[in-house]
Amino acid sequence: MSPRARLIGDGVENPANAEALAEAARMFAIPCGFRDSRGLAAHLPGLSTVDNAALFGGAGPLIAVDNTPGAESVYRSGRLHSGASIVVGNERRGIRPDVLRAAAKTVHIPMPGRGVNTLNVATAAAVAMYYLLDAHGRRQARAPRPESHRPALLFGAPRDHVEAGSSLRSAAAFGWQSVAVDDREKVWFGTPRPVRNEARAAARSHRNPLRVLPAGDAWVSPAAGRVVVCGPHVNGPPLHRTDLTGPNTLLVIPDGDGWNPPPGAEFARVTAPGTPGRYRLLTGIVLAEAARQLGARGGQAPRPPRRGLSYGSAAWTWPPRTPSSSNRGNSSTTELAR
Repeated sequence: MSPRARLIGDGVENPANAEALAEAARMFAIPCGFRDSRGLAAHLPGLSTVDNAALFGGAGPLIAVDNTPGAESVYRSGRLHSGASIVVGNERRGIRPDVLRAAAKTVHIPMPGRGVNTLNVATAAAVAMYYLLDAHGRRQARAPRPESHRPALLFGAPRDHVEAGSSLRSAAAFGWQSVAVDDREKVWFGTPRPVRNEARAAARSHRNPLRVLPAGDAWVSPAAGRVVVCGPHVNGPPLHRTDLTGPNTLLVIPDGDGWNPPPGAEFARVTAPGTPGRYRLLTGIVLAEAARQLGARGGQAPRPPRRGLSYGSAAWTWPPRTPSSSNRGNSSTTELAR
């Protein structure tokens, strides 16, 4: 019996990305293979590879995930036929032309961000599989004026600096302007230079206009604001059936199940049939769904700023404090992660 789908990496060249792609496939309980044109197998013994005959002769249709002209939004795509091949491409060049020509459908992930407008390839694969395989019965997108309903965002205790950086890249690509990070695992702020350089590279810091704020310890009752904790381990309704938007809403994405939510928090479960994936995959799915629910932004996107990542010096808290004359010069204590 053929699997319901398979994930194919076409020309992927970074071994770390290949491992993350395989983990994304396990998250959705489907096999993963690679058409290796970049010498990937030399770095990963035992890599599962496919040749042209296996790629183009699969049991179901080819679905290309690429932002080529005319591609359909993955949010509008229907359920896949059994045996479909979901193909993602090279980190810089995308999917090769022969796959695009043979594809029954090409889908893209809408990117409303101002500076960074692409996802890590494994994150893109996880988002695509979530909508192509599992996220059915979704809430309607909000309209009009979606930006007025963008929720604040907190990354809860990420445990790996590259995963945190890649997640910040996703936040910018999906349109957030700032994100708070509960950095109790010390992977982002005050790290040694080699760690910091790897993390910032994963975040695409040179063209990422995101403002990153250190989260404080001051949590109060969400009576003044709604807190929604999103993850695979929480007991709540499915993510895509939960309202993730609202100007007084805070989305929290913890890394694992050891993060204690504040009293009164709501929960939204990221449903996937396989093993929970790494943090970048989880955050990508949550941010994509929140962006989908917000809907498309009307009018022309604002010009991206000329700076990269910036940082707040004072601890972020929730709900945000009311600005006063004593702190107007330091927005990091009051800024929502938008």
